[in-house]
Amino acid sequence: MTLFAQAPQSAPTPQSPDRPSPPATQVPNRATPANAPITISGCLKEEKDVPALKPSAVERAGITNDFVLVDVKMSPSSSVSGIGISTKYEIEGIAEAELQKHVNHQVELTGQIVQAPASAPADDAPDFKATSLKMLSATCGAAQ
Repeated sequence: MTLFAQAPQSAPTPQSPDRPSPPATQVPNRATPANAPITISGCLKEEKDVPALKPSAVERAGITNDFVLVDVKMSPSSSVSGIGISTKYEIEGIAEAELQKHVNHQVELTGQIVQAPASAPADDAPDFKATSLKMLSATCGAAQ
């Protein structure tokens, strides 16, 4: 009887290489969807303080402000990597009052890059629709 028990134990060994299914090994290698949330960091500025960007008439009148993240880098905590990002983004999705509190701070934003319409001026910063903001430092680096 022990001979029969040993024979079936050795039989699965040749089959072991056939058991792992290719889809299980391919799952981690799949491309990340284009609209996946990313985490970026940079220095938060008012648009009027960013060279090469032109505030609208409404912004110049002080009715509203746009905020721009400059010197943008992919955050180490981002779940997405290996994509090209802009060096600056106009921030959407976070209340103006909250953004105002973090002007000239180093911040981390999580959200999605918004596809610019073809009619957008070339000098506009692309939009980033943020879902969260985290202050990293009360000051921006010297290069800001």
